[in-house]
Amino acid sequence: MSNGILYLVELEVSEGKEEALRELAKEMVESTAKELGTLNYHWALNGNICHTIEHYESNQATADHLAHFNENFADRFMALGTVTSCTVYGEPNEEVKNILDGFGSKYFSTIETYSR
Repeated sequence: MSNGILYLVELEVSEGKEEALRELAKEMVESTAKELGTLNYHWALNGNICHTIEHYESNQATADHLAHFNENFADRFMALGTVTSCTVYGEPNEEVKNILDGFGSKYFSTIETYSR
């Protein structure tokens, strides 16, 4: 079974912050596309609720992304609203959990999986 990590972050976007969200999403997608080990990185918006769906090939790729996020984007992302949930799939190691716990994450262990 793969040791890939997939998670969904839900952000309640503050009023008047949608344009800033769109600008940050564009910048973060361009940056994340250059990270080795990123399998999928998707942003979606419904009203004032934004989801990011992030999939990394390993714990190391996840940790690398989170370190880059923290260093370059975290302050701007958190200024856009309130993270209301983070759902994590896979088997994150302690390093990754220690970071994702800051978002109040819930963890689901993979039973079976398939991806192309």
